[in-house]
Amino acid sequence: MVFYTGRREELRMVSEELRRRGRKLPGGRQVPRLILGVAALLLLCQVLGGAFVPLHRSLLRLALPAAGQLLGLLPAVAEEQKGYKEGLIQIGFPFQVAYPGGIPFDDFYLGGGEAEFGAQSLTNPKVVYVKPESRAYAQGLRVGDELTCAWKDDIYAFYSEGQLRRMKGVDAVLKKAANASSFLGMEANPGLKMEFIATGVVQPGDPAPDFKLPASSGGELSLSELLQGNEYLVVFFRPGSRFRGGDLQEVRLFGKATRALAERGATVVGIQMEPVGALAAQAKGLDLSFPLLCDYNGATAKAYGAYLELEEQGPNIDRKTFIIGKDGSIKTSFVDVGYDADKNQLVRHVADVVRILGGDPVKVKSELAPKSQSLGDFLGIANPGSAPVTPAL
Repeated sequence: MVFYTGRREELRMVSEELRRRGRKLPGGRQVPRLILGVAALLLLCQVLGGAFVPLHRSLLRLALPAAGQLLGLLPAVAEEQKGYKEGLIQIGFPFQVAYPGGIPFDDFYLGGGEAEFGAQSLTNPKVVYVKPESRAYAQGLRVGDELTCAWKDDIYAFYSEGQLRRMKGVDAVLKKAANASSFLGMEANPGLKMEFIATGVVQPGDPAPDFKLPASSGGELSLSELLQGNEYLVVFFRPGSRFRGGDLQEVRLFGKATRALAERGATVVGIQMEPVGALAAQAKGLDLSFPLLCDYNGATAKAYGAYLELEEQGPNIDRKTFIIGKDGSIKTSFVDVGYDADKNQLVRHVADVVRILGGDPVKVKSELAPKSQSLGDFLGIANPGSAPVTPAL
């Protein structure tokens, strides 16, 4: 069960940390066994109590500096604290985010979920926004990280990974649970613990990973070449032929939106694992005015955090979109587009990309969406429920 996966990972990290702390420190001196024993006891109590946290928030922050004062090793301890915090969270591994009380609405926001069956990890709820000043950010939470479990320490009850994948309004449900004095029908103290998987998605403000890939238009194209003469570059990753129907819907929609994007100084490029010959045929058949790039081994997708492996299909690319500025930095990351997104969801996504760039999403959606769409669907762009609206660039 996912609930226990995190605990096993904590025990492994505890074991590694204790072995590391038993090695010689600068000057050839050893931490006395008594101090190490106290540290081990505190770590063990945290794990058994389900409250394992990074060193800078742990009781060890009191024990180890005390040892440092005795041995004159405070600088070394401070450096170890920094290294432990930085090395705690690894891509592909679970980590915890804990709130002792309620979760402020604007600390972070979860999107995704609402899967029909919740059978695959690609439908896990994802972090679409996290405030840099928040408790969650301080504990390592970043845009794109995936939620796998939520629970309260004082009772034996939790939301499993499968339940979270199928949950509607997962963000509101969990924030309500954190404020409540009950959980799943049982009395419990306010607060909540959540387990996430670090995905390594590039963050807003980060330099966009460079690439040079074979293009449907012939030759190779690099990031700098695509940015040349444009204010923004919209990069969308898609599964391609590994997805049902050949996965052409998103390509068609971005093709129809190129004019609206160009009015905002943006150009578009699609990245997938298809052979470049197949991409050239698609671009010609759809009369695209933008190129499709071949990321055959998935290296570029990995660099952006869009790579995934499915049990039945093997290496693949998740559906994610990034807006890159002319300065080469990530401006916006769309991480919850949805691998299984249908046409209506993709219409909303493309319209939201236009909105972020300062265009008119309602106008774009009316051009892309079927005429049978309701007024409520159109208003859904301007008022996306409880999600914070990402401001235009």
